[in-house]
Amino acid sequence: MALFVLFSMNVYAQNSAIEACQTYLEENGQSPEKYVISKFEQYDYVFLGEYHRNKQDVDLVTALIPALYENGIRNLAYEFYDYQNQAMLDSLLTAKEWNEDFLYRRISTGFAIVWGYVEYLNIFKKVWEFNQTLSPEQPKFRVVLLSAEFNPCKVPPYDIDPDLFMADVVEKEIIAKNEKSLIYCGIHHAFTTYKQPSYDFETGKFYGLHNERLGNIIHEKYPEKTFTIYLHAPWISNKGRDEQKVKPVNGVIDSVMSDLNNTPMGFDVKNTIMGTLTANDTYYSFGYEDFKLEDFCDGYIFQLPYKQVKFVSVDANFYDEYNLEKVTEFLRCRFPEEQIPTFTKEEVIEMVTENPKSHYGDLVKE
Repeated sequence: MALFVLFSMNVYAQNSAIEACQTYLEENGQSPEKYVISKFEQYDYVFLGEYHRNKQDVDLVTALIPALYENGIRNLAYEFYDYQNQAMLDSLLTAKEWNEDFLYRRISTGFAIVWGYVEYLNIFKKVWEFNQTLSPEQPKFRVVLLSAEFNPCKVPPYDIDPDLFMADVVEKEIIAKNEKSLIYCGIHHAFTTYKQPSYDFETGKFYGLHNERLGNIIHEKYPEKTFTIYLHAPWISNKGRDEQKVKPVNGVIDSVMSDLNNTPMGFDVKNTIMGTLTANDTYYSFGYEDFKLEDFCDGYIFQLPYKQVKFVSVDANFYDEYNLEKVTEFLRCRFPEEQIPTFTKEEVIEMVTENPKSHYGDLVKE
């Protein structure tokens, strides 16, 4: 009887939370595009944190380009390719002619050699197309590449802190020029107020909370100018990174959005009913006595339920003979103890094609 009463109380509490959240979203939710743009009314550096390789997330950023420009935001800071190629990219995105072969060979440095995805690469072409619509007097839209070259063939190969490097790029290319920017990156780089746990799942040892990600660094210097939006995706389980993923805040957001017909929507988290939602089944709760969604992010965008999510596709044109050789070189340097073959285009495409189940687990069925 006691267990039944406890279960009933938990169900009642969750149902009450769902109803309160639904009311809030019905009154305050915005389309994802309008929501992102609205944040620049108060903030200069809006971090859009993704899970990686979800097609709808990259498509959202691509669709935002004209609206960003129209609202005075002329920069997209972009994690996925190397800053050493910035001058080349600036030249290409303002050129009279589009040169895809030139882009694909010059952008494929470091880890980008295994990031040959149609949707991520397409952002460059869409920016070039948009810049073609501007008059010669108008400033052009820029894509600012954030990453340090991750090249295992160099010695030493990994002597740069990636977050410090990206923060330096943001300072130099955006903040020093008194510009605003949408900063599109993985959610772990996008944390501003949230401190990420350092935890060894094998030993169960907790090393504390760290404030060293790209967003943390920028937020510490400019606390009134940063805002983090999380793009809806599963969370890492408290049982380990390789375990079944869990739904954010015990699935309340999924339940609420289902009741709202899964309408794509952006909404505030901090200082709202959404921010009070709690979770203790996730790695992200480690080190927090009462972990809430507002600890994790400032805003949230829901686009699709898990079973409707599509993943990015590999661009076969990216893997020409030149880049196939670079893939082989990259992997042989990274895994010197293994016998890495010379890959065919078909083998590379299969290797880098996203496996939804490996990231979403059984949630892809929901």
